[in-house]
Formats: sequence, C-alpha cells, structure tokens
Amino acid sequence: MKNKPRILIIGPHPPIRGGISEFNYNTYKHLKEISNVFVLSIKKSYPSFLFPGKSQFYKSKNNYENFENFNLYNPFEIRKVFKIIREKEINTIITTHWNPLVSFLFAIVNRLNEKTVKKIGVIHNVLPHERFPLDYLMLKFYLNSLDAMITLSKNSTNSLNKIYFNNAVIKQLYHPVENKKNINRNKSLKILNLDSKNQYLLHFGLVRKYKGLGLLIESMNELTKTNKNLILLIVGEFYSEKNKYLKQINRLGLEKNIKIVDKYIEGSMINHWFSVADVVIQPNKISSQSGVTALSISFEKKIVTTGTGGIGEIINSSNGYICESNVHSMSKAINYALNDKNFNFDKLKELKHKFNWSSFSKNIMSIVDEI
Repeated sequence: MKNKPRILIIGPHPPIRGGISEFNYNTYKHLKEISNVFVLSIKKSYPSFLFPGKSQFYKSKNNYENFENFNLYNPFEIRKVFKIIREKEINTIITTHWNPLVSFLFAIVNRLNEKTVKKIGVIHNVLPHERFPLDYLMLKFYLNSLDAMITLSKNSTNSLNKIYFNNAVIKQLYHPVENKKNINRNKSLKILNLDSKNQYLLHFGLVRKYKGLGLLIESMNELTKTNKNLILLIVGEFYSEKNKYLKQINRLGLEKNIKIVDKYIEGSMINHWFSVADVVIQPNKISSQSGVTALSISFEKKIVTTGTGGIGEIINSSNGYICESNVHSMSKAINYALNDKNFNFDKLKELKHKFNWSSFSKNIMSIVDEI
C-alpha cells in the first residue's frame, strides 16, 4: 500500500464507549483493507466534570494495529499529534464532529498542520441536540479548518448549508449498517431473564430528553389496556431525567410492563437485546441520524418512529412504521407493527446491502482522492 493515502483518524475509539467510538472503530476496520490507516484516540471524550454518565470507558479491548492515544485537553500532548503525522508521513487527517467543544480542539490540530495535509471532518450532527454557550462559534471555527465534510444524512447537509459558506467540499453519505445476525430468541430470553410469553418493545441507547421517551411511556398506558403481556424494555444509561420517567411510570401504574436497564450495553449483550425485540421504538423529538436505526436495520427489526430528521430519510412506510408525535398515533402504529404478519423484511435486507460499511469506506477514499 505504498502509494495509498496515509490516513490518521483522530477521535474517540474503544475503550472509550459510545456510538461515535464504535463508528470510528468500524471506519478504521474497513478503511485499513484499502488504505494505510493509523489511529490516534483521545484518552477521554470530555473533561470528567462535564461528563453526564457513570463512566467514559467500557471493558472491551480494541483490536488496532496502528494505535496511539493522547489527552486532547492537555496542550503539551498536542505535540504528540504532530510527531505522529511527521513520523508516519500522514497526508490525510479525519476527525469526527459531534460536539463543538471537542471539535474546537480538533480545529487547532487541523490549523497547525501543513496545508498539504488534507483535513476531513465526519459530521454526525451539526449543532448539538442540547445547546450550550459558544457552541455555534466553536463549530464555525472547526468547519473552517476542513477541506472536506462528510455528512450522514440530508438533514445534516441542509443544516450545514445554512451556516457554512466557504469552499470546503461537502459530501453527503449515510450512516453505515453492519451485517448483524439475530441470536436464537429463547436463548436470549433465558440470558436476559425474560418471559417467553410476553411481547417486547425495545427503546435502546442513551436516554436523553430529545429522544422522546416520555411519549413512549405514555403510549404504553394505552397499549397495555388491550395487551397485558406487552413489555417495554428501556435499555441504556440515563443521561437525564430518570426520576421524572420513574414518576411517570408509577403514576400510570406501568411498573409491571416496563423494565429499565440503566447501564451502557456493550459487546454481545447488544445482540441479545435486539434478538428478543419484536419492535424497536424511536420516538425522537429531533434527530440528525441514528446509530440505533442502523443497529435495528442490521438485526432486521421492525421500527416504529416519529421519523424526525435523518431517521425519516431511511425509514418509511415501506420498510417501517411512521407515526406522529402523539399518544394516539404512536400507540396505533405500535399495535399495528406488533400484529403485522405481512411486513416485508426483504426491505430491511436491501437497506443492509445498500448502506454497508465496505461501500462507505470506498466513498471516503473517493473523497480523499478528490480534494
């Protein structure tokens, strides 16, 4: 691969937990098949006092061949970045944007490197779902340090076009989908200590205000009037408002129909939770795109969603179930999905093929060659 681009991916990687870290790992894993790829992971995604969860790390080990890390928040360790770029003869830097504070620091790295080094940003969401002071100015500083931007939805591209007017290339791709396989349902039920007589709805991933969990809980109040064996699985660490949701569940008397697993799920346990799900529910109030949508497609699971933002660009009435953001519409759509015997799972297989990681990696290489 002597004549191939020499790419450095900077950002969170395992054992840092989270969807961005997993995304970066998969980017590395597939790009290394077609190029020279090196990884420089940040040691933590956020300063400890800003992190809303229990831990920034999980137990899984990474499987990198060319891996180093540095403390993004220590100015003295920034020198390590330049040393690696020089020693590895890097000609392309890929950073990942999901939070303007982190990207502001990435921008400093970009700007201090030679102009001959190409700078590409993968834009997961343009502005954060939960805004904070100076986020817009930090974002602009980062965007102006790039030669090319990769968005993962039309929604993000449109948002970017509203605030960015310079000469960097903007390429719209998609959130890639892995080729996952369901585990035997009975085996997963046993491991998770769940009853086989029940039907299961899955709300998966970090719980944040914008994901609309309150609406889903309210809809469960309607659904359980006619389906006493329906269980909602809320699986993921709460980043906010847990007591509010617990009070809502108690007020509606849904303690027996809602199971909460308040922790970050990793590795093979993800497979078990998706394997027992009859339907995955995404009641998001807003969304740029969603790793949970990609996971659901990878396991070929029915999805009921409000279809906000980038989710609605992928999921429609031919491959899922779209509802409005109200209890009547959501409960009706969920009930229909649970009882729909004619659902065409081939449509999900088509999405898995269309949005595979191999194609995504080849598209990145085309962008590298273009700029």
